[in-house]
Amino acid sequence: MKNLNKALVSALLLFILPVVIYAAEFRAGQQSSLTPQEKIAENLYMVGGTVTSAGAAEKDVLIAGGTVLVSGPIAEDLSVVGGNITILSQVSGDVRVGGGNITISGDIGGDVLIGGGQIILASKSIGGDVAMAGGTVRIDSQVKGNVKIAGGEIYINAPIDGNVNIKAEKLTLGSGADIKGNLVYEAMKPASMESGAKVQGKTTFTEIKNKAKKSGVVGFLTFALFAKFLMLLVTALLVGLIFRKYSKELVEQAVSNPLKELGRGIITIIVLPVLSIILLVTIIGIPLGILGLLSFIMLFIYGGIVTPIFLGSLVYKWISKKSEYTINWKTILLGVIIYLLLGLIPFLGWIAICVSVLITLGATLNIKSQILKEWR
Repeated sequence: MKNLNKALVSALLLFILPVVIYAAEFRAGQQSSLTPQEKIAENLYMVGGTVTSAGAAEKDVLIAGGTVLVSGPIAEDLSVVGGNITILSQVSGDVRVGGGNITISGDIGGDVLIGGGQIILASKSIGGDVAMAGGTVRIDSQVKGNVKIAGGEIYINAPIDGNVNIKAEKLTLGSGADIKGNLVYEAMKPASMESGAKVQGKTTFTEIKNKAKKSGVVGFLTFALFAKFLMLLVTALLVGLIFRKYSKELVEQAVSNPLKELGRGIITIIVLPVLSIILLVTIIGIPLGILGLLSFIMLFIYGGIVTPIFLGSLVYKWISKKSEYTINWKTILLGVIIYLLLGLIPFLGWIAICVSVLITLGATLNIKSQILKEWR
């Protein structure tokens, strides 16, 4: 029984051991803030109930919170997930946002990707393309690239230099709308055009027939898939970007000997619950048995988070033909998409996900066992 206790304790330590050696500029709490006087030279990650970022950031900024206000200048990319989101900052790079109510008033130098309930773009200028999905969408910002929108009610009241592609229940072009490219849209009825609205290119309209029941089911499934995608993307971004060096080491470890890590993962998911159940039948071992079962559940949750990081980095290296594995928002986004697509493929896709999860779990346990040995 002592050997069983020792084995289980070791397994628990391997799983819960914090990876503090890869610290980053990270701020968390119920009230998380960056004051106007502060200037951050590294990537900034903020998590909290209420998040306020008013200082200057010289690199990427990633924020997750209930209520988010971003007003300080950002030199590179901004990614935000939350309930109520307001962005007043001038962002030189791209902006990626997911939330309930979203308002962007600051100028954006790159592309904009948004998913939300109510979306308002009120900045003076957006330098790249815009892609959005939302319940109600309003664009009062000049867009220098192309625009793609899927939503309920859409109102465009600003110049757009590129093409516009829309699928919505209702489309309205305000008096300030000036689409220099082509307008292709699907809606319940032709777009409403206020006095002064212009489309300089070709307009193509496709009527959407009212099939309420079918639309409701499809809408629910689409929302569920989008919610899953958003949650997985946020958690993977937090883990992958905050612990970037650790994530890269995990990928390299998994690829260097995938069969060995697969075996380690299989042994872990078999041995850990068996040891936990054995300990539960003893009075002294009950606490460890409960911890073991909880750790077993957490292992699978953790595996579902890090597997997209592994898949994205692996596929990106193969596509780009680079010599090293890369961990950034692009590879993580790619990995999340691959992970979800595999989940939609019966049998073979599920097997691929299962094998990938087991390999990443094996690599994780291997890395943490090495850290534990060094600490000893």
